Amino acid sequence: MLSLLLFHLTHVHLFEDRLFRAGAASLFTALLVFLAMPHYIAFLKRRDATADFDHQGKPPPPILGGMLLVIAVIAASLCFAKLNAYSGSALVILTAYAAIGAVDDLMKVRNKRLVALGKISRADYQAKADGISARLRMTLYILFSLLVAGFAYKFIPGLSGHVTLPFVKPEVWFPHLPNWAFIALICLVTTASANGANFTDGLDSLVSVPLITTALFAGVVAYISGNAIFAKYFLIPYIPGGDELFPICTAIIGAMLAYLWYNSPPAEIYMGDAGSIGLGGAIGIMFVLLRIELFLPIVGAVLVGLFAYGPLSATEALPADEIAALAPDLPQEVMDDVFQRRDPSLVLPIALAVFISFAIRGVSDYGHSVLMNHIGQRMVADMQTQVYDHLIVADLAFFHGVAAGELISRVVNDVGVLRGGVAECLTSIGKSTL
Repeated sequence: MLSLLLFHLTHVHLFEDRLFRAGAASLFTALLVFLAMPHYIAFLKRRDATADFDHQGKPPPPILGGMLLVIAVIAASLCFAKLNAYSGSALVILTAYAAIGAVDDLMKVRNKRLVALGKISRADYQAKADGISARLRMTLYILFSLLVAGFAYKFIPGLSGHVTLPFVKPEVWFPHLPNWAFIALICLVTTASANGANFTDGLDSLVSVPLITTALFAGVVAYISGNAIFAKYFLIPYIPGGDELFPICTAIIGAMLAYLWYNSPPAEIYMGDAGSIGLGGAIGIMFVLLRIELFLPIVGAVLVGLFAYGPLSATEALPADEIAALAPDLPQEVMDDVFQRRDPSLVLPIALAVFISFAIRGVSDYGHSVLMNHIGQRMVADMQTQVYDHLIVADLAFFHGVAAGELISRVVNDVGVLRGGVAECLTSIGKSTL
């Protein structure tokens, strides 16, 4: 890895610092994608790597853009993340799931060329939107996640069936699942994240922002979980070695930010299944390895919601491509039906949606308050303990030179002010980042 080589050559500890390596990984992927994407788009256009038909005489953007993103993330991870069981598991899932998506994309391109050759009709091609069957993809998802789960159980000593509940102290309730149930949970979370990202990408290529937010959350947790003191404050299990997922998360963020430059309207390239499935699966397995799998429905609500929509879209609901076309006008159509055409059938779903959204907001505010108060109280307790320990070993000359009121103020008031400042700083950093 590049950072380790630079450390051995220069003996500068900066190259071993987690924050430096994470920032370097993000900058590396962003620059690589930003500089290589124009040439990659030109290459795909020459190969006619598209899955759509010409619209009003304009050729559609090529797909397979996610392959470049996956390659950039893997390259940055190998350069700036130390390979261990955690980072290795994430990279294996990323590579395997991206390969499944790439095969699916290539099959779409092949089927479109068969339409041009007259071997299949356009109606048959549009009726079968997937390059490979959904059943085969789901089977491969589960197979690869099972293999990685077995690998993780063997080479990660601290990995067990314990599940971290959102906003609940591990001392209060830290449920344990049997091995078979925990392996099933790994498969479910990884598959749900990959499939949800795939469906989200089908809705007008909107997967970029959900991937960024979930990768940001996983990266912050990975950084905190690698420090025993921070993990104690934030009610997160201390996971030695889990912080090596931090550079992988920042690499995903950097790649997605650079990709948005070329995917913003009018889009020059689409991510395709290779990127959405690969990156979605990698985020899913990282949530499991960091023991925050139950936070995924909160942080990645879009991914999980679209995973739940997937079976419905294949049976009784609209196809994903039709929903993508209707998505920009959907709010206006709903409001017109309710208020202009006086359709009462939509009143109850809208009311429930508003209620659920405010309920989620209330739960999030409650969790934020509990977490910030817990962190502040723990910091105050630790600081006051350190001050008392210092006072106990101080000599008599110190007490003769300092007034008793000043000592009490430092122990009580100054520590409390520092607690409020740290809590406000953490809150501001989180809100500003999002």
